Order: sequence, then structure tokens, then C-alpha cells
Amino acid sequence: MISTGLIHNPFVATKLVTFLCSHPPLCGTQIAFSIADQMDEPDVYTWNTVLRGCLHDGSSGKEVLSAYAHSRRKCLIVDSYTLLYAIKACGLMLAGFEGEELHAQIFKLGFESEVITQTALVQMYGLFQNLESAQRVFDETPQRDLILWNALLATYEQRNHPHKALSVAFAMMNGNVRPNGVSAVSILSACSALCALNQGKSVHGFVIKCLLGFDLFVYNALINMYAKCRCLINARGVFEGMPSRNVVTWTSIINGYSENNYPYEALTLFGEMESANVRPDEITLLGVVSMCSKLGCSKLGEWIDHYIKKNGYGEIIPVANALMDMHSKCGNIKKACQVFDGMVAKTLVSWTTLIQGLAMHGYGISALVRFCQMQREGFRPDSIAFLSILWACSHAGLVDEGRQCFRSMVEEHSIAPWKEHYGCMADLLCRAGIVDEAFQFVKSMPMKPDAVTWRTLFGACKEQGNVDLARQVMNHLLVSEPGYSGNYILASNLYAVMGEWDNVKEVRDAMEAWGVIVRDPACSVVELSNNVNIQ
Repeated sequence: MISTGLIHNPFVATKLVTFLCSHPPLCGTQIAFSIADQMDEPDVYTWNTVLRGCLHDGSSGKEVLSAYAHSRRKCLIVDSYTLLYAIKACGLMLAGFEGEELHAQIFKLGFESEVITQTALVQMYGLFQNLESAQRVFDETPQRDLILWNALLATYEQRNHPHKALSVAFAMMNGNVRPNGVSAVSILSACSALCALNQGKSVHGFVIKCLLGFDLFVYNALINMYAKCRCLINARGVFEGMPSRNVVTWTSIINGYSENNYPYEALTLFGEMESANVRPDEITLLGVVSMCSKLGCSKLGEWIDHYIKKNGYGEIIPVANALMDMHSKCGNIKKACQVFDGMVAKTLVSWTTLIQGLAMHGYGISALVRFCQMQREGFRPDSIAFLSILWACSHAGLVDEGRQCFRSMVEEHSIAPWKEHYGCMADLLCRAGIVDEAFQFVKSMPMKPDAVTWRTLFGACKEQGNVDLARQVMNHLLVSEPGYSGNYILASNLYAVMGEWDNVKEVRDAMEAWGVIVRDPACSVVELSNNVNIQ
């Protein structure tokens, strides 16, 4: 085409640009940009084709914005689709400043009433977490179609504002805009987040009545909603009535049973999924591994470990991390270390998970060794990593090492300690019998200590026979958590040991005055003959 001069023919050159932009592996978008740039008068379709090609070739969006800026410098004509591609590029890059500049250009160019551009702006501001601007764009749009309503609805739902999402849904129906399947998925997801069973049932009724032939996305959203609302009978009913199921469907129902403490039913469903020749994905396996972790059953742990390795999932980092956590909670720290050492690539989460497992089993020295090794390999510890190593020091009685780690976190890494970090340090000092220092440490906390910290300190004072300090701690504890029966029982037991029966009666009277009821606080899980019994 170059040698024959056809490259200067606008019609033929546009065909070539279109072909090249549809083949990005051949670096077609870069060549297409060069051809379009050398055309005498490229029309808006040609330039939009280049922008669309840049957007779809896996780029970060920077090339799209560069091409758009180039077109503006050449004073080329733009339309709604030109602006649409530029807005999407800003969203990909999370380029807030450029997005606001583009929004201003849309006003100047007179496209502020175009539904296509306004919908893209709502989605872009949602990606920037700028929900106020997204709502303002929506309010300023004179003509709103279903796609724009769905964009605002999804923006609130995906940004953890389910109440506002439901408000948009009600406004949508009051405005005589009929929801479709996309709307139903967003509304059901909002109902799931709020555990709003009645509203979810209403949506289910609307779907059955008005959306004939609705797709898998709606079915899956219904299953997830009923599972989150602890209504497994309805979730199973939707599941059994589906004409076809995909891996998301199976994952939703399996996780629904698992999260509602029906692990064996969930495992049975996982077996049925295998029989149906549906290959599980990463999310499915994470749910099953998490379920085995909750049960603490070593046999189940070995089974899922073998399954994952047999089917080639062991190289997936999140799955390997979950396996480490599971083996630690099932009491097999040696196996957890083997999983870690066998990982080809490791993340900070991998190191932290291993350190947590070693801490759980009382291997404080080993946890410190791994912590130092992690830093030597270039991983910078975060707040959770420091919490894990402080926990390890606490369980192993490594007072000096714990103090050093706490100082390192604050002074060397400039990490502001959480309440949990202070709690670990207080627990470390209490376990070492240094209750006076622990009490002063707790009182010096920049935030209000929680009841767990005070209970830990009280137990240490009682064990050390420091009655006076135990009284002071108990006063703080009763103020911190006045409605918890366990605190009153601790106080009553303390006074009974000291023979102060008047104070015992006073505590009992206070319980009655506050309306405090003694409840069964926990349960036990015992594994016998490969069966897990919950009591």
C-alpha cells in the first residue's frame, strides 16, 4: 500500500487501521496510530478505532490518553465515543485529576447531556471512590436511561454503600424505570450485604414475575443473598431449580453452607460438583480450605491438601497460603512449613501466615528466625506481620525480643500501633509476671483499652497474688464492659477468695440491677475416629 500510494486513500487507510487495531498481538495499535496520524483528514471513526484498539490491547490507559491528547492538539473532531474511550482510560489509570479535566472538557464541548458520556463519568467517579461527584453527574443528566440507573446502582453497591444502592433502586422504580437482570444482581448484592431478607424476597418475586428467562448471574446472586441471610432452604431451592450451573453457582452454594456452619453438607456438595465435572476455581478451593480450617480436622486437611496438589492448584499463592493456615490450625505445623518451603513464589501474606502458625504452636524462636529471614529477602513487614511476631513472642515468653520488635515497629518502620499490638505487649508482660509494668503500659495506651486487655491483666494479677492491683483492674473492666456476665463472675470470685462476702453480694446485686444474664459463651470441637464433634 505504501509502494503503490494506496496508503493515502482515506477509505483504504481506514480499513487498514481497523484491521490492525483488531490484532493487538501484532503491535497493530502502534502502527495504526502512525497511519491515522499521517492521514490528511482522518475522520472521527478512524481516530475512535485507534482509541478503542489502544484501550483493548491490555494497556494501562496511558496510550489512550496520549492518543486523545494528540487528537485534541490536531483539532480533530470528537464525538461521544471518543470521550467514552478517554473516560474509560482515566478509570483504568485511576487518574483522578485527568478525569476531572476531561469532565470539564465535556462541558466545554457541549456533551454534558449525552447519556453515553454521563454514564461513563458515573462509572469513572465510582472507581475513584468519589461517590458525591458520581451522584452529581447523575442528577445533572436530563435524560436518564436504564444503563445510567444501573451504573449508579452498581457504583453504590460495589463501593460498600448498600443502603444507598437500595435507595437508588426504589427511586428507579418510582421513576417508572423497569429494572433488568443487571439491576437485579446489584440490588440482590446490596440485600446480601445488609442481610435484608424481606427485600431480597421481593426482588426474587419481581424476577420470577417480570424477567422471563433470566440468566445465571441472577440465579447466582439469589443463592448468595439467601445464604447471607441464613435462609439455606431457599438458597438450595434456587440451586435445585436452575436449568444449568457454572463454577460460580457451585461456589456460592458451597460457601453458603460453610459460612452457616454446615461443613459436612458443604463437603457433600463439593463432591457433587466433582461428579458433575465442574472444575473448581481458586475461590471454590479457598472456601473449602477455610472450611477445613474451621473444623480443625487433620484427616480432612490431608485430603484437601492431596486434592489440591493432584489437580495442579498448589502453585496458586492464595491457595498455598490458605493451606498453610489450615495445617497450622489442624495442629500440623510441620506440614505448614513444608507447604511454605515448597512455594516457588512467596508474598508478605505467605510469610505472615507462617509466622502466625509458628506463634500458634509456641515456636517463638523459629518465628523470629523467619521474621528476620523475611526482611533479609526484601519484604518490609506491615502491621499484621508485627502483630504476628508480637504474638509469637508473647506465647514463647520472649520479653526482650518482644520489646525490641515493638520499638522497631514504631521507630524504624513508622507504623502506628493498633489496639491489638498494645494488647499483645500487655499479654507478653503479664505472661512474664511483670504485672505492674503491664498495668502502666495499658494505662499509657493512646486509645481506650478494650475489655480483653483488662481481663488479661486481671488474670495475671490474680495469678501473681497482687490483690490491690487486681481491684484497680477490675474497676476498669466493669466500666469498659458493664453488660458482660463474665466480668461480674471474675469480680465475685476474687472477693470470695479474699473472704469479702459483702462485696460478693454487692456484685450479685449489681448483676441483677444491670439485667446481666449468665450465658454459655463457647463450644468445644473434638475429633474422634476421624469425625468432628461440636459440643
